[in-house]
Amino acid sequence: MRTSVYFVTNRAPGPAGAQPAEAFGPLMVGMESRALSCGVAFVTNTTPDPATLGQRQVEEVADVTADMFSATTLADILGSGKNLLFFVHGFANSFADAITRAAFNREWFAASGVPGADCTVIAFTWPSAGRVVDGQDVVPGAATVLLSLLGFALSRKLRSPLANRYKLDQSNARSSGRDLARTLDRLAPLVRQVRAQGRKVFLLAHSMGHVALEGAFAGWNTSGQNPEMRFDQAVLAAADSDFAFAGHAPPWLEQMPRLADRTSVYVSAEDQILMVSEAVNSIQRLGEKGPPDAAALPADRFCLVDCSGVQDRVAEQEIDFTHQYYRRIPEVRDHIAAAFAGEPRPGQVVLGG
Repeated sequence: MRTSVYFVTNRAPGPAGAQPAEAFGPLMVGMESRALSCGVAFVTNTTPDPATLGQRQVEEVADVTADMFSATTLADILGSGKNLLFFVHGFANSFADAITRAAFNREWFAASGVPGADCTVIAFTWPSAGRVVDGQDVVPGAATVLLSLLGFALSRKLRSPLANRYKLDQSNARSSGRDLARTLDRLAPLVRQVRAQGRKVFLLAHSMGHVALEGAFAGWNTSGQNPEMRFDQAVLAAADSDFAFAGHAPPWLEQMPRLADRTSVYVSAEDQILMVSEAVNSIQRLGEKGPPDAAALPADRFCLVDCSGVQDRVAEQEIDFTHQYYRRIPEVRDHIAAAFAGEPRPGQVVLGG
C-alpha cells in the first residue's frame, strides 16, 4: 500500500541530492528566513499492523513549497473527500519517522471501520535527530539504554548525560510552538473549506508534541490572538508535558476549547517512558494520570480516558510499547475513532481493566 502524507515542517532541508527519507534534517530552519516547508511525501509498505511499523519507507517527497501548500496540493487535499487528521509527533522522531508514523496512523484509524476515521493526514514535524541518546553519551556495553534509563527513573536518580538528547528535543519542540501556531493559522482557510463540504477536522498530538502545542498557545497568548484554526476533536495521547501549574490543570490545556470543540486526554499510569520523563523533569507528566483537577474540566468539552488497564497483545514488543498504546491497541484506536465520529461520552472514561 502507498500512502500520501501532506506535511509542514520547520526543519532545515537536507543536502542537495539527499534521499527522500533525509529530505529534511534534525536542525531548525534559520531565524533569518524562518520559512516553513510544505509538501507531500509518499510512503510505501503501509499496513494497519503495529508490528510492521518499521517496514515503512519514504519513497518520494514532492511539490515542496514555502509557507503554504501549492495550489495543486491544496486541490488534492480538498478533493480527497475525507476528514482531515492533523498529527504532531513526539520525541526522537527523524523526518522519516514522523512521516511514516503519520502514514501508519492514517491506515490504523481507517482500519477501525468507522467511516469518519478514514482521513487524509497532515503532519507537522519539528526538528529531532530521531535518537534517544547520542552515542558519545552512552558508556561502552550499554546495550539497553532505555531500560537503564527506566531503572534510573524508578530510583529517582536520573542525571545527565543520558538525558542530553531528550533535553535537546524538548527545547526544539518548545521553540517550534510559534511555527505550529503559524501553521494552524495559515491552514485555517483550508479547514474552513473542508468543513463547508460537511467534513470534519481532527488534531492528534503524541508525547512531546504537546510541548510544541503548549508553545503554540504561548504564541497566541503573547500576540493577543485566538487560533484561526478550529478542530472538531482533539486527541491528546500520552502527553509528555507538565501535569499541573499552581495546583491546577496547565493553562494551555484549560484553553483547548479555543482550538477544539471537544478534547480527549488519553493517559496511562503504566507508561514507562513518562516515568523516565518525570525523573528528567522532576514533575509528573500530564499523560500519566491527567491534571490534578481533571474533574473540574467542563465535561461537555473534555474527556479524560484512562488506558492503564488495556492489554497490548502485539507480538512485537518495542521498548516504548507502554507509551504507544494509541497506535498499538485496537480498543484505544476504536475509542478514538468513535470520538472522531462524534460519539457522546462522559467526562471520565476507564478502558480495559
